[in-house]
Amino acid sequence: MTCEEFIGKFDHYKAVRKQKKLFGTFGFRGIVNEGIGADKVRQVGAALALYLSKGKTVAIGKDPRVSSDMLEDALIGGIVDYGCNALTLGIITPNGLSLEVGKQADAGVMITASHNPPEYNGIKCLGKSGRGFSPDEDIALEKIYFSGMKKPADKGKRLVDSGAAGRYRDYIVSYAQRFSQKPMKIVVDGGAGSASMVTPETLERLGHDIVRFNCKYDGLFTVRNPEPTDANLVKLKELVVEEGAAFGVAHDGDGDRTAFVDEKGGFIQGDVSAAIIADHVLRENKDKKKIIAVTIAYSNLIEDVAKNLGAEVIYTPVGEPYLAQAKLYCGAQVGLEEHGSVLLGWSREGAMLAGVMAGILSKEGKTMSELVSSYPKYYQIKDAKTLPAGTDINALMERLEHEIPQDYKRLTDIDGVRVNYPTGWFLVRASGTEPKLRVFSEGVTEEKARKFNRVAMEGLERAIYA
Repeated sequence: MTCEEFIGKFDHYKAVRKQKKLFGTFGFRGIVNEGIGADKVRQVGAALALYLSKGKTVAIGKDPRVSSDMLEDALIGGIVDYGCNALTLGIITPNGLSLEVGKQADAGVMITASHNPPEYNGIKCLGKSGRGFSPDEDIALEKIYFSGMKKPADKGKRLVDSGAAGRYRDYIVSYAQRFSQKPMKIVVDGGAGSASMVTPETLERLGHDIVRFNCKYDGLFTVRNPEPTDANLVKLKELVVEEGAAFGVAHDGDGDRTAFVDEKGGFIQGDVSAAIIADHVLRENKDKKKIIAVTIAYSNLIEDVAKNLGAEVIYTPVGEPYLAQAKLYCGAQVGLEEHGSVLLGWSREGAMLAGVMAGILSKEGKTMSELVSSYPKYYQIKDAKTLPAGTDINALMERLEHEIPQDYKRLTDIDGVRVNYPTGWFLVRASGTEPKLRVFSEGVTEEKARKFNRVAMEGLERAIYA
């Protein structure tokens, strides 16, 4: 598939998303024993085994949630009973799993609810290369899942590999060393999740002085909510200032989200930290053509970074699998999501980003706040709209396009509705986990961001009751 063909399939992907009954943007998740349970996960394992065919191997990773062991056992049962081998890797980050799938398996499954609260868990499926399943692969798997599955005569095997986490640490150190490291003090909030030990240990191997906080596995996430937002990182911000650290870094439950705090205790927006990392990674990249893939929810900051690099920006629907496909088909060197995730390979990096950021600061000779202030400033508002019961979201989004004042520069509907103006934009898209619409707005000033938020919310009100 060419890059043009991939981009040309966005309308097809939008239609496929409407057909899904099980999978969301990337995998599915829910409250354990309500939206997700052992029987459901066992059936996913069985369907995946039939999808792959007899004798293939599925690598399995998990985060440390209290329900992960139960769901792992169920998943293994489905995979093995239906003729495939289940290779367990233990607690690992999604990118650690992705790397192992590419080396020694035919597919992968990550058991995690990522940044959701502890009562949630979920499933993400990866293909042979370690990329997340595409929408078409999701639909193919769903057809088997909802059909009458016939159990084959021969069972698969249960395999164990306890060395994957160590290999992932070696990989992180090897990559981060390309950015020369000047020793500095760094506070790590592991989020009690999969990256709790990986990040501090790899930073220490790179020569840094590490202060650990919340860096022990805790399946109940008793210290803080797993999502590394500004509001959830109060203690990290305090520790960075108290310790006189160069910066702080925090993760979510499975370690694929990474948030940064500057030396003054200031939270850094995810799309800012990800854009900084992409900027410096591409400066080191020797490819003549530089391409950055971002989701439709990404800040206009990336356009400024791309202009300085002479790079092209490709916008995709929201979700890691689309960014991975943009890397495959369009040759993008990096893929970025607005919450700070960065794809350097086929999956979201988490633990590695701390070492990369330390190397960037070493090279630039700046504090974290100075580095951030050297980039253009944009103002954002992240809002949500709860929908009346029974709302047809697809019909609502179509009405929304007609309820917006027609003074915009460009409207894009590859995933929700993004409306661009000369001084900012807003995006309205359906939540993948709740009966809500997410409403993002951005402006060159705070006043502009509020204006675009107001235009979106007022348009939604008219569309809901039209």
